[in-house]
Amino acid sequence: MNIDWSQLITKAMKEAAAAAARLSEAQALLKSRNEAAAGQVARIHDRIDTLGYGIDLGEATSEDEAEQQTLLANLKQWKAYKFSLGKVSTQAAWPVAPEWPVQPDVPVIVVDPIFPTT
Repeated sequence: MNIDWSQLITKAMKEAAAAAARLSEAQALLKSRNEAAAGQVARIHDRIDTLGYGIDLGEATSEDEAEQQTLLANLKQWKAYKFSLGKVSTQAAWPVAPEWPVQPDVPVIVVDPIFPTT
């Protein structure tokens, strides 16, 4: 009987591989959530700026101004969420059981729908 010791996989090696897989999965999820949050911040910010142009020009309606105020509050929530995501990997339970922050509501922006209606 010949034993090929190069093929030996120990319990420690299996555990290390599982830990590396958990870390990789958690990092991918964190990256995905960060990218989505950054996209929402940019999307909301763009609409706030656009409404601000109308307000600055004196052409905005009261509905435009109300929309801007609502979006400003939502933007603050998204920024807080993005900031909280930046702390997830510093948690003691990372990457095994991180406590994810709660994602804010995605605002409806009629002129910039997330899913085109075509």
